Amino acid sequence: MDTLKEMVQTDATHTIGAAALLGILFHLSIRPIEFEFVMFHFMAGSLLSFGGLIFAFVRLSEYGVLGGFMKASLFAGGFNAGLLSSIAIYRLFFHRCRSFPGPFRAKLTRFYAANLSAENVQYYKELAKMHDKYGDFVRTGQREISILRKSAVPLIYGPNSECLRSTWYGQTGNDPKKCSIHMTRDFNDHRMRRRAWDRGFSIKALATHEPRIKAKADFFMSQLAKSSGKPMDMSAWAIGVEHPAIKGVHSHMAMLGIMSTVPWLLNVLGSIPGAAAGYSEFFSFCAEQIREKHKDGEKIPQDIVSWLLKAVKDKEASASPSPAALEDDSRVVIIAGSETTATTLAGGAYYLAKCPEKQKKLQKLLDQAMPGGYGQWSCDAVKSVSYLDDFINETLRLKPALLTGGPRETPAKGMHVDEVFIPGNTNVLISTHLIQRDPRWWQEPEEFIPERFGEKRTEMGTDKAPYLPFSLGMCLRLPGKNVAQMSQRTSLSAIAQNFDVSFAPGEMGEEFDKEVLDAFTVTLPPIQLQFTPRKRQ
Repeated sequence: MDTLKEMVQTDATHTIGAAALLGILFHLSIRPIEFEFVMFHFMAGSLLSFGGLIFAFVRLSEYGVLGGFMKASLFAGGFNAGLLSSIAIYRLFFHRCRSFPGPFRAKLTRFYAANLSAENVQYYKELAKMHDKYGDFVRTGQREISILRKSAVPLIYGPNSECLRSTWYGQTGNDPKKCSIHMTRDFNDHRMRRRAWDRGFSIKALATHEPRIKAKADFFMSQLAKSSGKPMDMSAWAIGVEHPAIKGVHSHMAMLGIMSTVPWLLNVLGSIPGAAAGYSEFFSFCAEQIREKHKDGEKIPQDIVSWLLKAVKDKEASASPSPAALEDDSRVVIIAGSETTATTLAGGAYYLAKCPEKQKKLQKLLDQAMPGGYGQWSCDAVKSVSYLDDFINETLRLKPALLTGGPRETPAKGMHVDEVFIPGNTNVLISTHLIQRDPRWWQEPEEFIPERFGEKRTEMGTDKAPYLPFSLGMCLRLPGKNVAQMSQRTSLSAIAQNFDVSFAPGEMGEEFDKEVLDAFTVTLPPIQLQFTPRKRQ
């Protein structure tokens, strides 16, 4: 007790010095661990410790409450100064990624990336500037490397990759029983939960839904016919009526695009009541859809969510392990299954208007496959038009729905990308937007040439170029890709066969093309397009 009293009664200089030393020792002790896992414990411990210090200064010395608070604040300030100084010196001069070039502030903190993203929600443009300045390997965070090499694609995202999902996937929490399948970091947990998704995505199940698919295409046509010959806001058409939940999607995605650069902070804010007000309406909408679907009680599952609910009901190990995780999965279904499809379809319509010669070629091939017109529309007939897939693939090359792949963590032993060694436990990522436009692998990279995926495939070296619009590796890529392609074929073929698409008077599409927002998934500016009913010969 006497020793404790002596420590409490030391002067301010010694108090600050001792606290700073303690901060340095604390940093050295936490370096080997993934601190995001104990972030909440640290915050709670800090608050309790600060309260304990005030109590100790008041109880064991002559300080009053205000004096105790001031002395505790000095101690906390000294501790944090020592901690932050130690962190800064380590990251700049001793970190395993210290040899990689990059912006000075990016080496110190991820808040630098958050600040860049917050300016215009166009972090992909800032990333392009960094690569132009620093080369193919850029240190974009204290332990994050952005790579622009074709050889890195299979190493990071390929099915045989040794890389694991990084701390970026902990932005909604690190409890695997509460997060969505997309944010599940453990390979085995993801594989088990994937089973229910595979059933909903199965080709056999999708093949039985052609009447429903045709009805969806007919709905698109009826909506377009109402405004045929008049300018139409493509962004509004792509998402339908501006339902409050859709506004919630965009608010949620904009915040996610900025805050996901600092995953642990997004996790913390999401746990504070009222801090997530920007997307609470969207979350509520998703939860309500799950509850309504559960009430329907379908005996035979008809869609993805039905299979997820059935797995929960049957108490399968592959199911979402909790109601919270199931609600999180519903957001994945809505965002991955509608938002990305809508933006890709909008991009396809943009290129129909921008490249009328490509539009005419597509229309001619569709007419040949269905000489009786749209009344003969069928999945098999549309699938036989390979140029339609080429058109969609080229759209995805120039306008991918995700501009940057999710970061992965290198194995503890590290890995080589060509001649460069990437240290272990380093977050690595590839910009889909940049690598799919890189002139080293793509001929005429900024030009819209669907033939590069068809008759000019060998001539233009397409098979040797990096192409990953659906990402790779441990994800829903394979089943989700089939659904996405079917959806795009359905809608784009129906539009091209029934309408001539052009820019509305005064519209050039420049803003739509250049001012895309990097809100995790792409958020597109509005564009005015004109749909004129075709006069068939």
